[in-house]
Amino acid sequence: MEGSAKHDVGNDNLHGLASKWPLAFDLAGSGASCRLEGEIGDLVVFGEIPKEISGTFYRIMTDPFVPPHPGNVPLDGDGNISAFRFHDGRVDLKMRYVETERYLLERKANKALFGLYRNPFTHHPCVRAAVDSTANTNLVLWADHLLALKEGGLPYAVDPDTLETGVYDPFGQVKSKTFTAHPKVDPFTDELVVFGYEAKGLATKDIVVYALDKNGMKKDEQWIQAPWVAAIHDCAITPNWLILVLWPFEADIERMRRGGQHWAWDYDLPATFVVVPRRKSTKLPDGWKEGEYRVYPWRNCMLIHTAGAWEDGENKLYIETSRVHDNAFPFFPPEDGRMPAPDAKADFVRWELDLNMPSNTRVSDPRVILDMPCEFPRIDERFLTKAYEYIFLDAFMPDKSDGGKNIFHGLNALAMHSSKTGKTRFFYAGDGSLIQEPVFIPRSKDAPEGDGWVIAMVERRDVNRNDLVVIDTREFEKPIAIVQLPFHVKSQVHGNWVDAVCLKDQKSLVREVKPMGISGKGVLEPII
Repeated sequence: MEGSAKHDVGNDNLHGLASKWPLAFDLAGSGASCRLEGEIGDLVVFGEIPKEISGTFYRIMTDPFVPPHPGNVPLDGDGNISAFRFHDGRVDLKMRYVETERYLLERKANKALFGLYRNPFTHHPCVRAAVDSTANTNLVLWADHLLALKEGGLPYAVDPDTLETGVYDPFGQVKSKTFTAHPKVDPFTDELVVFGYEAKGLATKDIVVYALDKNGMKKDEQWIQAPWVAAIHDCAITPNWLILVLWPFEADIERMRRGGQHWAWDYDLPATFVVVPRRKSTKLPDGWKEGEYRVYPWRNCMLIHTAGAWEDGENKLYIETSRVHDNAFPFFPPEDGRMPAPDAKADFVRWELDLNMPSNTRVSDPRVILDMPCEFPRIDERFLTKAYEYIFLDAFMPDKSDGGKNIFHGLNALAMHSSKTGKTRFFYAGDGSLIQEPVFIPRSKDAPEGDGWVIAMVERRDVNRNDLVVIDTREFEKPIAIVQLPFHVKSQVHGNWVDAVCLKDQKSLVREVKPMGISGKGVLEPII
């Protein structure tokens, strides 16, 4: 209709009416904040969910509750959890914010008090001593606590059923200010392998490495130094080694004091691996000294996430990662303001690390496993630390796309790749649809690797709504069930599956409805 206007959150000129929400791409259209808390029992399901799928798919998104600082970046919205509980072929949903110190302060003030991402110099003076973590990146169940993670701070604990934020601090055992959003579970030793960078404070090169046993007790603590103040988002583990993956961003205190961003891309810095023995008992290769770790650079690129890693003999490691051949976070440009190439290539690759190489030796070029934009790799995590066959990840299929030709235009398919056969199978999300990080669920405790189901969120952009798809890996190309949400939710950062047997006394996510009847007094009352 002539004169009509399409309104998205972030549009500050609807019929000339101003909004407190800044005009920003990540807050408009499908990026509009949800700001929802609540529950829905028994979501609409098309198809049939196998009754063997019993547990909860926890996902978390960056979802600012109050209008953010206009210069802030998409990484810094408040953490909002969506929990999908699968039981008896049904699915219930609960959504709730992580009530971080930052969230509570800003909600009480009803306005933004925190400025730029991890830059306390831009925060309101009254909150500069407060913890500014938004706990919005990942959710991991460990030692009976569901931990909401953000790499710039320590975890928050949330109740796995009510999603209420509680107080839990096993990490007082380690004098670190940070905790990774990507800890790794070693399924063979029942350890959670943890690291924290900028561990002694803002823009410090200190990295802490340790493990938490199944009871949450610390072991094998080490402190090392980064080659520069680098962003270290993800890592990988083998039975004896931790591999940290450094991005070519640099942090600078003086830039922050001037009101600039915490991170700036640096085209002169290489993507870098830091290889650290996991424990003092690790047998070191010839030439290594006790307490040593080694640094292996490549070239400038961004290795966003890892799938896994494994050992080949005593001196060789393999690690697989996604790779973007430029800055995948253009909201953190270099000091000269250059933007990444609009057609930046992206792929999925395997790296070989020779531990006989001296520190600062450049690693060889990787082997390309999937020559297409792809991200969020996951494996059958029962095999983490070992060589594996199957990888599940989001992919971009240009021949199915109605848009651009690279990773910046979104990911429209799931891929299942076999390293044994070299074959890749695809599930296409549908026209006008984008897909988010998958999770894998084994068919049984002792099922062969990769035999089970994959669950992922799909965004239906044309109808502004979301679905969960359930895919049987035996027939990967089409779903066996679709769980329909009645509204749109923002894209998650990360998510994980928690089997029902891992939750003690698992309760319903939704309130119980008691049957009613007429009492002897003629009053409608619950039947006990």
